[in-house]
Formats: sequence, C-alpha cells, structure tokens
Amino acid sequence: MYEIEYRAVLTEGAYKELTERLANEATLLGTDDKEVSYYIFPDKLLKVVRNISKGTGKISLKLTALGAGSSFQEFEVPFPEESFETMKNICENISTPDQVISGTQKRTNYEHKGVEIALKWSEDWGYHVEFEIMVSDLSEKEAADARIRDAAEALSVPLMTEEEVAAFSAKVRAKKKDSQ
Repeated sequence: MYEIEYRAVLTEGAYKELTERLANEATLLGTDDKEVSYYIFPDKLLKVVRNISKGTGKISLKLTALGAGSSFQEFEVPFPEESFETMKNICENISTPDQVISGTQKRTNYEHKGVEIALKWSEDWGYHVEFEIMVSDLSEKEAADARIRDAAEALSVPLMTEEEVAAFSAKVRAKKKDSQ
C-alpha cells in the first residue's frame, strides 16, 4: 500500500475552528491518541506505536525520508499493546538510526469527502492536521492528491508544500538533537 499524505500546521484558534467544522461536516472516526517512537534513517522512517486509545500496537515502515514527499510505500504489522516496550527494544538494538524521537500525540480521526483527516497535537509539531488516502498503486496518486486538495480547500486549510514539510521536519529534528 501507498500512503498519500499532506499536512498543515495550525494555530490553536485554527485548530479549534477546524474541530468545530469537522464535528459538523465530517464523520467522526474516533479518538486515536498514540505514544510513538520514530527511528529516523536517511531514506526511511520506522515507527513503533502504542495506540493508547485503542489498546493496540503496531510497527510501521515508511520507505521515504522524514519530510520527503507526499507519497510513500508503507508497511504495517500490528502487535499486542503489552509488546510495545519489547518492540522498541528490538528496533533500538537491530539498527543504528540517525536519530530517535519519541513522544505522545493527541489525535482525533475523521472522514471527509473520502479523505481520512487526523486532527492532532504533539509537543514537536504543535497543532496540526494530516489529510491521508491509502492507495494500492501509485497510478492512483494524482486522483488522491486532487481529493485531498479538494477536502482541504472545502475546510479552508492551506496545505504545506513538500518544501515546507521538509523544512519543518528538519527544524524539529535539530531542536530534538540540541535537547539530547
């Protein structure tokens, strides 16, 4: 599967406004708070996730560099929540990532116009939103891009460009490196 994903950073006010709009205009998929450890490599991103809201876990491999592009192949394997620390230990001991960033995300998922929307807050990204569609083949990317842009425009959300996402991600990584 391929994930087609776009982001937007929001002010607290814009976050609250979007929350109200989504409550009225979208289908609520539920709370989806997570504890995540990101293992950052030059050409891929490995994540170990504890889904606090659902009591589950997963390991996810995205075959692209953090902040590089809006489409990427992604593989996920679920595991029991109680295996979260073990999965983190495995990832920490079988590879040497450039950086590891861990944190908690407050997240609520919606569906709007065929697009999954994750309204989020995290310490690193602040208030933000992700628009996502999963496709089985990259030949579907152009149509997915258009659906995401239409959904964002209907909600008055200015999506970040790939360059803006890359710059923001680099800023987060640098800030984390300085604090370690």
